[in-house]
Amino acid sequence: MKRPLVLLGTMMLACWLYPNATQASPDPQAVSQNSNKVTGKVVDENGDPVVGATIQEAGTNRGTITDMNGNFTLSVRNDATIKVTYLGYKTVLRKATSNMNIALEADQANLDEVVVVGYGQQKKANLTGAVANVDMEKTFGSRPEQDVTKALQGAVPGLTVLSNSGDITSTSSISIRGLGTLSNSQNSSPLIVVDGMPVDDLTMISANDIASISVLKDASSSAIYGSRAAFGVILITTKGGKQGEKVRVKYNMQFGWDKSTYLPDFPSVPEQIRARLIAADRAGQSTPELFGMYMDKLLPYAEAWEKQHKGKKGYTVMEPYQSMDNVGDYYFTPEGQPLYYADYDIQGIWYNDHAPSTNHNVSISGSSGKTTFYTSFDYDSKQDVKNFNPGKRSRYGLTTNVKTDITDWLTVGVRMNWTRRRMSYADPWSNIYQYLWRWGSYFIPSGIYQDADGNQYDYRVVAMQKNCNRAYNTFDQLRLNGYIKANITNDLTFNVDYTFQTDNINYKASNKSIYGMNWSGTKPQYIVTESNNDATRWNTKRNRWTANAYLDYTHTFFKDHNFHAMVGINGENYKSDYFYARRKQLYDESYPELNLAYGDMSKATIDSSTGDRASAGYFGRINYDYKGIYLLELNGRYDGSSRFRDGDRWAFFPSFSVGYRFSEESYWKPLQKYVSNGKLRFSYGEIGNEAIGDNMFLSTLTATQGDNKNPTWLNGSGTKLNQFTMPTWVSSSLTWERIQTKNLGIDLGFFNNELNVTAELYERLTKDMLSPGQALPATVGDSAPYTNNGELQSRGWELSLSWRHQFTRDLQVYANFSIGDSKVKVKKWNPITVEPGKTIDDYKLIGHTNDTSYAYEGETWGDIWGFETDRYFTEADFDGKNADGSWKYKEGIADQTGLQVGNFVYGPGDIKYKDLNGDGKIDGGEGTLANHGDLKVIGNVLPRYEYSFHVGGSWKGIDLDLFFQGVGKRDIWTTSSFVFPMVQAQDQQLFSNLTKYNVYDPENGNVNVSEDNDYPCLWPGVSAAGKVPALASAGGNNNFYPQSKYLVHMSYLRLKNVTLGYTLPQGLVRKAYIQNLRIYASVDNLWLLHKGNGDIPLDPEVNTGEGLSYGGWGRTVPITRTWAVGLQLTF
Repeated sequence: MKRPLVLLGTMMLACWLYPNATQASPDPQAVSQNSNKVTGKVVDENGDPVVGATIQEAGTNRGTITDMNGNFTLSVRNDATIKVTYLGYKTVLRKATSNMNIALEADQANLDEVVVVGYGQQKKANLTGAVANVDMEKTFGSRPEQDVTKALQGAVPGLTVLSNSGDITSTSSISIRGLGTLSNSQNSSPLIVVDGMPVDDLTMISANDIASISVLKDASSSAIYGSRAAFGVILITTKGGKQGEKVRVKYNMQFGWDKSTYLPDFPSVPEQIRARLIAADRAGQSTPELFGMYMDKLLPYAEAWEKQHKGKKGYTVMEPYQSMDNVGDYYFTPEGQPLYYADYDIQGIWYNDHAPSTNHNVSISGSSGKTTFYTSFDYDSKQDVKNFNPGKRSRYGLTTNVKTDITDWLTVGVRMNWTRRRMSYADPWSNIYQYLWRWGSYFIPSGIYQDADGNQYDYRVVAMQKNCNRAYNTFDQLRLNGYIKANITNDLTFNVDYTFQTDNINYKASNKSIYGMNWSGTKPQYIVTESNNDATRWNTKRNRWTANAYLDYTHTFFKDHNFHAMVGINGENYKSDYFYARRKQLYDESYPELNLAYGDMSKATIDSSTGDRASAGYFGRINYDYKGIYLLELNGRYDGSSRFRDGDRWAFFPSFSVGYRFSEESYWKPLQKYVSNGKLRFSYGEIGNEAIGDNMFLSTLTATQGDNKNPTWLNGSGTKLNQFTMPTWVSSSLTWERIQTKNLGIDLGFFNNELNVTAELYERLTKDMLSPGQALPATVGDSAPYTNNGELQSRGWELSLSWRHQFTRDLQVYANFSIGDSKVKVKKWNPITVEPGKTIDDYKLIGHTNDTSYAYEGETWGDIWGFETDRYFTEADFDGKNADGSWKYKEGIADQTGLQVGNFVYGPGDIKYKDLNGDGKIDGGEGTLANHGDLKVIGNVLPRYEYSFHVGGSWKGIDLDLFFQGVGKRDIWTTSSFVFPMVQAQDQQLFSNLTKYNVYDPENGNVNVSEDNDYPCLWPGVSAAGKVPALASAGGNNNFYPQSKYLVHMSYLRLKNVTLGYTLPQGLVRKAYIQNLRIYASVDNLWLLHKGNGDIPLDPEVNTGEGLSYGGWGRTVPITRTWAVGLQLTF
C-alpha cells in the first residue's frame, strides 16, 4: 500500500503542475508601456536612512531594497501600490508617486512581522493559533553555541530542550509542551521542517544560515502537517538574497575556550580511608580492601604522604617508597602487593580548562537583475574537555539559495545544502568516566610509573584513554530543493516544490592491545590483550524526498472582508539501509580492517536492517478576517501513512481557531494610549500520531540462537535447528492515536506596544493511546498485544512579557521574560476487573516512576514515591538495647525494624522516617494506591516552571545582552555515589561533599550526632533494593530508601549567556570599504544563581552517567562554560 500512496502523491503533483503551468496567462503582471519609475527614500522615526528595507509593488514579484542612504528606485505599473517592510517597523502601503519620502514607525510588538506557518506566512497580528517566533539575534547571534538545538533552550515558552551531559557527540532532546504519549518509548519529539523537508538532526544545520524559526505549538497551527506533527512543529527557513540588494560579503568569526562548570573532588586520602574503616567496623565486616590493599595497612602511608607533600599530585613520575620519612607515592611490598596512597589531582590531570572551539562563516548575497542569490561556507570545530586523547568534532557546510523571476508572474528557485560532520574520539576498552570516579583519588593511580631501567608506563585507565584507537563517525548530508511560484492572477498563486535529501553515515572503530601498569601487580603487563583486538564498521544510508503543490488565493471583498484560502497535496518517501560488521583478532593492529582480521567467523558480528515508509496527504486552510478585528482560521488534512495497516491508513484531522482584536474596535480608542493592542484567541484541533514505533501494526518474528535462557534444539541426527522467536501479537482493533488540543490565549500591548504580554492556557489530550494489554497466560509464550486503552492529558500555561524603550537616539533598553508549566496525567489505562471486597485502587501499584508496565488511571506521570524524612534518631528515642543488640523504641516512636536489611540496625545517628499513617511502624503498606503505608509522592522527574529572561540594550555602538534561563522544579531519585556516602558496597566512595556525617561510637568516645550534619552514620553499601516492594525499582535501603532528604533537586537558574559587543562607527569603517564591523565577547553558562542540587558536585542539568548500576549517575562528560571572542564583518 505504501507505493500506491507515493505514486498517488506524485501523480497529483504532476497533474497539478502541468495544466496550471500551461494554462497560465502569458504575462498577466508584466509592466506595460504605461509603467512608471518611482524613486524615494525610507527613514526611521529619527529621520535616519533605513538600509535594506524591502520595497515591493503589491501583488507582484517586483521589488528592490533601499541602499546605504535609504534610497530606492523601482519600475511599477500605473496606479500601483508600494509596500514597504522592515523588521521591527510597521508595514507601510502607499500609492506609488515620484520622489516618495516614507517614514517608518517602530512596531514595538512586531505586529506587522511576518511569521512562517505551515505552507505560508501570516502577519503576527492575525495569528490565532499558538505560534511563537524565535528571536534569531538573541538566540544565535553571538553565542558560542554551535548546536542549534542547545541554543534553542529558553528561546520560547513551551519549548523544552534537555542536555544531559556535555558530550559533544550527543544530541539534546527537544519537545513542545511536554510529554505527549507513553507509546514509542515515550517519544514526543516535534516535527522539524527545514525549507519544506522534515529532518531528524538539527546538529547538521548551521545557525549562520538560518533566517527564521517558528514554533507551532497547538493542533490548529500544526494539523496541516498531519500525523507527523502530533507534538508540534519547528519550521526553519534558511537565508536567501533580497531583490535589489547589492552584492554583500559577510564574514563571521569566533574563537572559544571551554571549561567544566562543576567537577567532583575528593577529601584527603586519609579521610577517605577512615570513612571506609568506620563503615566496615559498624557493619562488623573485616578490614575493607581494594585490589589487595587493606585500608588499615594503607592508612599510615596515606597519613605520612599527606604530611610530606603539599597539595595534590599531578601527572608526573611516581616516586617509590623509601621509608616512612619518605614514603613516595607508592609501595610494592615484599609480598608483591602494590599500595597506592598519593592524593592525585583528578581534576587537573584529566580535565582541560581551555578546550578550544572555533567557527568561521563566509557568505555572499545580493541580486543581479531579476535573480537573487545567497551562498555561504561554514566551518566549526570543538574539542571536549579531556586532557588525554580528547574528542573532537568538526563540521563543514555549503549552502546555496538562488531565486529568479523568469517573468513577472513566474519565479523559480533552487536551494542546496551540503554538510559534513566528523566526530572522532577515544574508544577505550572500558568506560573511562565510570572508573575515573569509582574509587578514590588514590586509586586509580594517575601518575607515571618508571622502572629501574628508566622506562615509563601509564596506569590502566590513563593508558586505555591515551593509547586506544580512535573511533570516527562521519555524517554526510546533501539536501536539494527546487520550487516554483506562479502568480496566476493578482490574487491566485500556485506553488510547487520538491526536496531530496540523502544521508550517509560511516563509522569506523577498533580495539587494540594496551600495555601498561594494571591495578594489581608490580610490573607492566597487557591491560587489553592482543586476543581482544578487533575492527568494527557500520554504515547507514537514508534517502527521502518530499513534494508539495498548493494553490493560494487571497482577496479582499468590499474593503473590509479579507479572505485567504490554500489547498494542496503532499507526498513523502523515506528509505534507510543499515549494515554492521565486526571481526576479532587483527593480523596487524596498525591496519584495523575487516579483511585483515583472522578471527573465527563464528565470533564475528554481522547485522543489518532496512527502513521503508511513505506518507501522503491533502490539506487546506481558510483564513478570514473582518477589518482585522474578527479572525477565523480553518485547517484540515486528510492524511495517509504506510505505518498503519491496510484499511486504516487514512484519516482526517480538522482544526479551527478564532480571534478577536478588541483593540481595533472603535469603543477601544479612548483606551489605546494605555492598551494599544489586545487580542483574544482560541483554538481547537485534532491530529493523529504516526510516530508510534516500527511494526506496531505488523506481527514479526526474528531468528534467535541458543543461550542460557533459550536452549538450542537438535534434530534426531544431532544437527542444530534454526530457531525463531514467537510471532509478536497484534490486536486486530489497533488504530491511530489521536491528539486533541485546546488553546486559549490573550495578547496585550501597553503604551504604544512598548510593553507586551502574551498568556496561554492549553490542554493536550492523547486519546486511543497505545498501551500494553493485559497479561496473557505463560503458556502463550509471548507478551500481550498493545491496545488503544490509554489516554494521557497534559495541561499547562505560558506567560511572556517583553518591554523595549528608546530613551534617546543612541540609547535603547529592553527586557523580556517567559515562563511555562505543564502537568501530565494518565486519564485512562487498561481496564481492571475489580474483585468483590476490593476497590480499583487496590490494583494500582505505586513507586514505578516512568514505567508504563505499572501505569494506572489517575497517575500523575513522573511522580517519585518515597518516605518523608523526619530527622536523625537520637538516644532519647530509645529505651536502651535488647539482648541481641537492637534498640528498644520508646512509646510514640515509630518502629523501623521492618526496613532493616542484613545486619543493619537503626540507632542513634540514623535516618528516622515520618509515620504518616500513624500506625506506629514505618512501611510501604501493600504498595498500592489504596494502601501505601507511609509512602508519599516526594517529587516528579518532569521539568516544571521553565523560564528565561533577557535584559540588555545598546548605546552609541555598544550592545549588551544578559540571558538568564532556569527550571523551577525537577527531581530525580538516584543511587549515585555523588549523592550519598558509601553507596556501593564494593566501592565505598567518599567525595568532598559527603564528609559531614554522623558518628555514634560511644565505646571509643566518638559521638557526633547532629541535625547540622548532612548524612547519617555510615554503612557500607546502601544501593540495593530494600524491603519495600514499591521502592525496589528505585533502589536504596536502610538509611538510603527513596526519601525527601536525599531526593536530588534539579532546579536551577543560571546566567546562560552574557554578550558585550561594539559596532565601529560607519564613518570610520567605510574608509576601509567596510559596511559594518562589530567585535564582541560572549560567555555561555557563566554563573549559577540557584543550584537546586546543592553541594552535589555536578551541573544541575546533568542526568546520565556511565555505570548507572554501580552508582555511576553523574559520571559523564561535564557541561562546560564557554568563553569566546569574535567579529562580524560586512563588505
